Amino acid sequence: MLKIGLIGKPNAGKSTLFSAITLSDVDIANYPFTTIKPNVGISYITDECPERYIGAKCNPREGKCINGIRYIPVEIIDVPGLIEGASEGKGMGNEFLDNIRDADIIINLYDVNGDEDSGDYKININMVRNEIMLWLKERIYRDWQKFARKEDADTSERLIEKILKKVASFGIKEKDLFYIMSKDSFPERLIDWKPEDVERFCNDILTYVKPIFNIGNKIDLLDSDSIEKIKKDLNNNFLISAEYEFILAKAFKNGYINNNSIDFNYTNKSGEEQKNALEKIRMFYKNNGIRTFTDIITDIIKGLGYIVVYPVADENKWTDKNGNILPDAYIVKDGTTALDLAFLVHTDIGKNFIRAINGKTKRVIGKDYKLLNNDVVRIVSNLR
Repeated sequence: MLKIGLIGKPNAGKSTLFSAITLSDVDIANYPFTTIKPNVGISYITDECPERYIGAKCNPREGKCINGIRYIPVEIIDVPGLIEGASEGKGMGNEFLDNIRDADIIINLYDVNGDEDSGDYKININMVRNEIMLWLKERIYRDWQKFARKEDADTSERLIEKILKKVASFGIKEKDLFYIMSKDSFPERLIDWKPEDVERFCNDILTYVKPIFNIGNKIDLLDSDSIEKIKKDLNNNFLISAEYEFILAKAFKNGYINNNSIDFNYTNKSGEEQKNALEKIRMFYKNNGIRTFTDIITDIIKGLGYIVVYPVADENKWTDKNGNILPDAYIVKDGTTALDLAFLVHTDIGKNFIRAINGKTKRVIGKDYKLLNNDVVRIVSNLR
């Protein structure tokens, strides 16, 4: 499952957002360090479900499918608030930052109302990224000279294989290093790496492997002119109201609306009081062009080249062994092969891979076939 680290300064609204997008009950309060250990929950991104191609309703094992839109689960890790000096251990910063080791994407949630002293929200954006950068650099460069002398003595391994020993604990894979090396150049001998080379390498990690995206929160506290100014200033629309999303989530949980997106419909349980409050929220989103976190994170993930594929046991009916239609949706990077998918389903299936079959074309595809978004694939193996 794709993992998203949710970080930011204290009081950025992370706990409120986490509760809204995961429908989980967590402590929410307007004081620093409401969260003192990471909260882990499940949220969703959306994509068009291939059920329409087969003319039958899908049966998701996880997530849901509403009107042909598949809600695909992603793991959210809500990291306690970071303060300046977190990379040096202030505010339990090192312990907090360790929680994002396995994150595929990092979301820096910041308060659009700005820094407490200057009112400049960019100070908060830059501070959090800087602390992550310093934390990553310190851990990778730690004992570097000793590590470099040992690895340089071994001429049988490639540079990438040597570096992998240093960074594998951060969830970084060999193919990630290949990609970084294709974008940048580094000394062939590790002993020749200077602190600035390691810093450049860490920046590449936070750009290409574990990218950081800034999402502004508490937009409900601003007027329309201020919202438009921020959009132009940042040249993006990554702005949300965790408070409003939390209200929508509670209304959905209590049965007043049929879903917790801005495209909700009222149920018979909703009265005039609920409708009046929810209509104000609906109009705020509409008038200011504000989107939900789910919409934004879906765009981010698709923009990074992730696709959604569906492994099945029957390429004709698109079912698993129990007859469930399109039960599983996997989020994978563009370029993932049929063999890669086999290993994701189960290591033994990957090891015993024979071939795969495209459920749409019914054609046999080999292990090197690069999957496309919405592909439905049966993996054939000699595993008994």
